[in-house]
Amino acid sequence: MTAELKSYLENEALFRFDDEITEDTDLFKAGVLDSFGYVSLMNHVRERHGVELGEDLLDSVLVSLRGIVEFVEAHAVHGANGR
Repeated sequence: MTAELKSYLENEALFRFDDEITEDTDLFKAGVLDSFGYVSLMNHVRERHGVELGEDLLDSVLVSLRGIVEFVEAHAVHGANGR
């Protein structure tokens, strides 16, 4: 799941994870994600993994790739696309 979400983010936000932007980087503070990008990510995660990411989660762990992956893995609907 990490590779799939990493690839999605890199393709949508036109950047690459590297030494400066890692799986633990706050993607908002790094300028990788904005509100439009987050809405797109919410839609992707819902469609691909059956998990709802709400706007209320923006201030929590869902600002890094690692946080997003951990949340999705914990809440994924069995049988959703890609599972």
